[in-house]
This record gives sequence, structure tokens and C-alpha cells, in this order.
Amino acid sequence: MSNPGLHVSILSVNKQVHSEACYVLYSSNTFDFGIEVESVIPFLGDLTQLARASIKGINIVQRALPYIKEFDRAEWRNVCEFVSSNMRLEQLGLGIIGRISIMRWEAEDLYEKAAFQHITKFEGMEWVEQVASIKGLRKLDIKAHLDRCPPPQSNAMAFFMNFSASVERGFAEYLRELMVDGTT
Repeated sequence: MSNPGLHVSILSVNKQVHSEACYVLYSSNTFDFGIEVESVIPFLGDLTQLARASIKGINIVQRALPYIKEFDRAEWRNVCEFVSSNMRLEQLGLGIIGRISIMRWEAEDLYEKAAFQHITKFEGMEWVEQVASIKGLRKLDIKAHLDRCPPPQSNAMAFFMNFSASVERGFAEYLRELMVDGTT
């Protein structure tokens, strides 16, 4: 950490100072892991139970659907399971890498919230149910990280691009209903 106002050495003064400073340090920062989800469990697992319990928010990014490898699926599943079992987050920042066309195309469509009850059952969409296991949030920020590409040449790519275009609307509404307290 390169914050000049942050002096972590204060944590070693004594137990009382450690517990108070630990809470301030971990609760007032959001930990951004980006697409490096494989670093989430080692980082969080190395923390004391007090430090881990103090964390209120993390950010993670899901890779683009066509490019997810088997080890990415395993890492994602493990992270979601670890966070849902060992933490009580208030805020989750969820980035999703996607693609949109550089021009309008014939089958362009946005998916509404209700469509995601079916879409999440498609092969390759298991990650949605896994992240939805993280419950009790006060805030879920969902952001599409979109790259531009030519119009799709296959049904699979058309689906992916329509999904990408729907991330911040229908998909966000769907996940918030499942993950944020008080959302109906």
C-alpha cells in the first residue's frame, strides 16, 4: 500500500490498538482484485479473522464468457464460495468483461431481468449462480467493461454480445434482487 497517510506499523503497538486500527484499516477500504480472482483467497485467507470480518467491500471482474478457461471457472467458484461462507460484505463491485458491436446488427437485442432466470441455466453461465450465493449486500455495483468488435458471425457470439449489452440493466436488476437485502 502506498498511501502516505497510512501507517500499518501502528497495528503492532498492542492488542487494543491492533483491533481498533485493524477495523479502521480494513473497513474503510474497498479491495479491488480486478480479473485476478486467483489472488482473492490467498489475500483474505492470510488475514486474521478480525481483519477479514472488518472488510466491507471488494471488487472482482468476471472474464469475457467466450474466453473463460476451466481453471478460471474453478477459481471463480472457489472465490464465491469463500466469500459467501467467510465474510459479511456490505458492498460488492462486479465488473463483467464483454463485447459490443461497432455497428448496429440485425439480431441486436437487450435481455430484460426476467430473461435471466433462463439465461443463467445456459452452459457457461454457472458463475452467475455462484456469485449470487453472496447474500446480504447493501450495495451491488455492476459495471460492464466493453470492447468493440465487428458484428457477430455466430449465434453464440450474438448471445454473448446481447448479454454484454444487458449487463448494466436487466442482468444488474436480476442479481440485485438475489443479492441485496431489501430488494424485491
